[in-house]
Amino acid sequence: MLDTLDAAAVRRWCASGLAAMRRHQGEIDDLNVYPVPDGDTGTNLVLTLTFEGPPPWL
Repeated sequence: MLDTLDAAAVRRWCASGLAAMRRHQGEIDDLNVYPVPDGDTGTNLVLTLTFEGPPPWL
């Protein structure tokens, strides 16, 4: 249990989540996901989490 939520803790949490997403990327890709069952949902999630840049709407 954390006493405080600082930037380092958020970075660790994000890194842990990304590592888990990468471990299960293939399984997520295999899911039939609404609205388009195109087999790349896990890949898209990993790419979204690893993108380093401004949001596309800016």
